[in-house]
Amino acid sequence: SIYGSDAVAGVVNLIPKRNFSGFEVSVGAGTPQENGGEHIDAGVLFGISGDQGSMTAAISHVDDSGVDYQDRRFSQIPLLGQIAPPSGGILNLVGSSIPPEGRVFDPQFAAPGIIFKPNPATGESFTVYDPFCGSTASGGDASGSIDCILAQGHRFNYNDIPSGVSLINSNKATNFSVMGEYQLNDTVTVYFTTGIAHREGRMNFTPLPVQGGAGRFIDLLQIPFDNPNIPADALAYIQQGRTAFCNGLDPEDQGACFANPNFQMNYRGLDFGPRTFDYDSDTLSATFGFNGTLGAGWEWDAWGTVGRSELFEITEGQLNVANLQIAVDPEACALEANCPKDALGNPTLDVFGRSPKSQAEIDYATFDDIQRTDYDMLHFAATISGEIGHLPGGPVGIAAGAEYREESGGVINSGIVQLGDSGGNFAENTDGEYDVTEFFGEISLPFITGEPMAEEMSADLAVRWSDYNTFGDEVTYKIAASWAPTHELRLRGTYATGYRAPNILELFGGLADNYLNTNDPCSAPISDPNVAANCAADGVPLAYVQPTAQLRTSTGGDKNLKPETSDSFSLGLVYQPEWTQLRVALDWYDVQIDDAIGNPDPVNAITSCYNSPNGSLSSADCGRITRGPAGDVVRFLLISENLATIETSGIDLDLAYDMATDLGNIEVRWLLNYLNEWKQTTSGGLVEDRTDQVAGVVSDWSGYPEIRSNLSVRLNRANWWVAGTWRHIDEMTMFDAIGADNVTTMADAVNYLDIDAGYELRNWQFTAGVQNLTEEEPPYVTDVSANTSAIYDFLGRFYYARATVTLR
Repeated sequence: SIYGSDAVAGVVNLIPKRNFSGFEVSVGAGTPQENGGEHIDAGVLFGISGDQGSMTAAISHVDDSGVDYQDRRFSQIPLLGQIAPPSGGILNLVGSSIPPEGRVFDPQFAAPGIIFKPNPATGESFTVYDPFCGSTASGGDASGSIDCILAQGHRFNYNDIPSGVSLINSNKATNFSVMGEYQLNDTVTVYFTTGIAHREGRMNFTPLPVQGGAGRFIDLLQIPFDNPNIPADALAYIQQGRTAFCNGLDPEDQGACFANPNFQMNYRGLDFGPRTFDYDSDTLSATFGFNGTLGAGWEWDAWGTVGRSELFEITEGQLNVANLQIAVDPEACALEANCPKDALGNPTLDVFGRSPKSQAEIDYATFDDIQRTDYDMLHFAATISGEIGHLPGGPVGIAAGAEYREESGGVINSGIVQLGDSGGNFAENTDGEYDVTEFFGEISLPFITGEPMAEEMSADLAVRWSDYNTFGDEVTYKIAASWAPTHELRLRGTYATGYRAPNILELFGGLADNYLNTNDPCSAPISDPNVAANCAADGVPLAYVQPTAQLRTSTGGDKNLKPETSDSFSLGLVYQPEWTQLRVALDWYDVQIDDAIGNPDPVNAITSCYNSPNGSLSSADCGRITRGPAGDVVRFLLISENLATIETSGIDLDLAYDMATDLGNIEVRWLLNYLNEWKQTTSGGLVEDRTDQVAGVVSDWSGYPEIRSNLSVRLNRANWWVAGTWRHIDEMTMFDAIGADNVTTMADAVNYLDIDAGYELRNWQFTAGVQNLTEEEPPYVTDVSANTSAIYDFLGRFYYARATVTLR
C-alpha cells in the first residue's frame, strides 16, 4: 500500500548525499588468494552548497576480473552425482556424454554406441562408448574412477577447455550522477536528479553441444551414410548395428528401417573455436520536481521522471545448426553455394573425431548472435502531507498522493535465432507496454502517550488504489499498531495486503529456449512400473537413456496473467533497557502470495506427468511435453503462469549492544533469521517444500537455510577501529534436480570469518580487511557445472584495501 506494485517484489530505500560540500576521492582494490576475481574501484564526489541551494556530482568506476572454473578446485571437474548401484560400489557421473569427437547415439542401432576416438589397442578409428570406464576395451583401466573416466575421454569435462569457462564473469561498471536543488523563494524549491550508468562484461562459455532437439529441429545431427568423411571401419560398424536392429523388427516395419539413409549422432563444437558472451548496457534516468510548504505544517512535492535502458548482448561462436546439418549432408551441401566443399563437390566439414576447422567451415557453421533489449519508463507523481487534528497522544499526521506511470519494452533477437536455426536458445521477439494510475493515503494516529502501562500507543493506516489498463483496478491497505507499556519495551504488529502487476517480459515475452537441470523419469532403467507404463504410452523406447543432465524447455510471457496478491502478518517487540546500551528487536512474520507468477518447476512438472495413474498420461502436465522419435524431450512448455501460492514464515532477530571499556568502545551487532517454512503450492495442488533445501547454480533458486546468522564485533578507538564478522549458513538438504546423486544428500553448514580495520589521519581514511579468512570452500551440491550453489562464496579468501581523502 505504501510502495505500490513494488512492495511484493521488494523495496530498497536510498539516502543520497544532497548537501555535501567539498571534494572526495576514494580508491580501492582487492584480490583473492587464488587466481581470478581481482577488483579495482575508484570514485570522485564533488559538492557545493549555499544559502539557497546545493549541487552534488559523483562518478565511480568498478572493474572486476572473471574467475574460470579451473581457478577453483571445487569446480574443476563437473561431478554431476554419485550413484550407489544395487551391486554396490559407487558410479561416478562426470561431465557430459556429448564429446567433441562425436558420438553415435541412434535408437536404430543394435550394437553399443561409439565415439570417434581412436582405439590405441586395435588401431580402429573409434571406440565403443564406455561412459564409466568399466572396461579396458576402450583404453581405460576399468577402475571406474574419476581419473579413469576423464583420461578415457568418453565423458567430456566441459569445465576445462583451452579458452576457459567462466565461473564468475568479468564486469566493468561506470556511474555518473548529478543532483541539485535551488530555493526559489521562502516556500518553493526546485530540484533535479540525473544518472547515467554504463555496464559491460564477458562470459566464456563451454562449446555448444548438438543433440536431440534444438530450435526448430527435432533429431540432430542426422548423418547420411554416404558422407565421405566417415571412417570406413566406423561406417561398417554402424551399418552392421543398423542391420541387426532392422532385422529385429516386425516384417512390416523392416522396409522403412532399411530405407532410412541416415544415422543420428551427438556432437560438440569445440573445434570451431571459443564461444563468448559479451554484454553492454546503458541506463539513463532524470527527475525534475518542485516541493514546498503551504503553511500550518503542510508540505507538498511534485515531480516527473523519465528513464531508458538499452542492453546489447552478443554471443560469438554460436552454432548455426541448420548450416551444420547441410554441411554434413553431401546432397544438401552440393546445392548450397557457400557450403564448404572440395573440388569434387564433397563436403569438407569432418565431425568424426577431432580435427582443425578451416575458416570457411567456421564461418559457415557459426554466427554471432546479437540481441537488443530496450526499456522506457515515464512517471509523474505528487504528494501532500500535514496534520489534521490532535488525539491525546499528539497530532494526527496524514499524507496522500497520486501517481501515473507508463512502462514499455522489447527484445529483438537475431534472425537466425528467430528462425530456430541456432544451436543455442531459440527465442521470439518481445514487445509490449502498459500504464497505471494510482492514488494513495496514509494516516498516523497517536492515541495515548505518557500514561501508566501506555507510554505510547498508536496506529498507522494506509491505502492505495491502482488502476492498470491491462488488469483493471485493485485496492491494497495496511494496518499497523504499536504499544509501548514502558520506556524500555515496545510491542508492534502489522497486517498488510500487497499487489504486484506482471512486468513487460512476464506479459509479452516471446517463447525462448532454456536448458535446466532435470532428470527424465523415462531414462532407463525405470524402477517404477507405473512410470514405465506412462513412458511406453508416450512412445519412449525401452532402451532410451537421457543424453544430458539438462532438458530443453520453452519459457515466455502470457498476456492472460493476473497480478500477484499478498497478505502479510508480523508481530514483534523491541526491548531497550535504560540501564545498558542494549537493543533487541524480535519479529515473527508470515507472508502468503497468491497467484504467484513464475515458471513451473521442470522437475515437478515432468514427474507429475509420468506419475499419472495406471499409465494414463492423464496429468495436465503431460500437455507440456513433446518427444522426438528417439525419445528425447524436444519441447517442454513452461511459460509464465499464475502457478502457485507461496507461503513463508519465520523469525528475525536484530540485536545491538554498545559497551565502553578501557580498550575503547565495543559494538556488537547480531542479525539472525530462523526460517520456519518456505513452500509453494501449484495450481494443480502439488506442494513444493523448499524449507532447509539448497539447489545448484543452474536451478532458478539457490537455497532456503533454516538458520542464517551474521554476528559482528567492532572495537572503536579515537582514530582507528578493528572488527570481525562471523557469517553462518545452516546445513541443508540437497535438492537433486538431476536425479543423479543418491550418495550425497546433505550440504554441510558453512561458516565465514571476516576481519577488517580502519585508520583515520586528518583528511585521510584507510581501511583494509580479509573476507573468508579461513578460506571456506562451498559444499558440494549436485549441479551440471559448478558442483555447488550460488548461495555460497566462490572467491575464497579475499584481501582488500581502500584509501579515501576528503577536502572540505
